[in-house]
Amino acid sequence: MSRKASLYAFTSSIQPARRAWHRAASVALAGTGLSVSLASVLLFAHRLGEGAQQRALAAELGINPAALVRLLDQGEAAGLLMRCDLPGDRRSKLVRLLPPGQALVAQMENALARMRAEILDGVPVEEIEAATRLMRLLEERIADQLGGVA
Repeated sequence: MSRKASLYAFTSSIQPARRAWHRAASVALAGTGLSVSLASVLLFAHRLGEGAQQRALAAELGINPAALVRLLDQGEAAGLLMRCDLPGDRRSKLVRLLPPGQALVAQMENALARMRAEILDGVPVEEIEAATRLMRLLEERIADQLGGVA
């Protein structure tokens, strides 16, 4: 295959793989009773660490801050998280998981880990690491091309 054809095949595979991953994650997280969007908020708030900034959470999720506000409202109403003022900056909010949210995140992380293991069973770790490096390089180069915004 030519380089041009390989580049096209690679970039054309990103969106279908993302959709497939989203469907698989939906199935893995179905037992939580949460939408994948709200589940993602909880997972990324946990992964960003205690007291994730709302702005950083929106960026990590790749969603509009207004859309995040609606999801955070749902999470608060369900008793899974709370928003707190950032000391010294009343415009910024921190997102903290409450104990029920933390328990749900542990359950979701286990379900996702099992799914990853099943889906990638038999794929050599070297290939997974190479694919990860390539995806990160793509992200970095796109950010460079767009002036620091990916």
